[in-house]
Amino acid sequence: MVKIRIDLDKCKQCLNCVRACTAFDGVYDEGPDGYPVVARPEECVQCLICHTVCPTNAIIHEDYRETVIINPDKVIVERYRNMI
Repeated sequence: MVKIRIDLDKCKQCLNCVRACTAFDGVYDEGPDGYPVVARPEECVQCLICHTVCPTNAIIHEDYRETVIINPDKVIVERYRNMI
């Protein structure tokens, strides 16, 4: 299973990761302090969309499958961020 950590020093509590997660039941929940929490790591499908929508790169995946991450055009990323 993939290990997911959120660097709370970088996190801005935007909760984009909570809204954008494509896993079946969602990996993230909003915690009582307003920060996202990794509630269901076993649901992670390793799509890494949470990395794309995180404006501060606060999400760290460890032990995930080797993936080629495509650096999408900045306009596409901003358009997606504005949708959520």
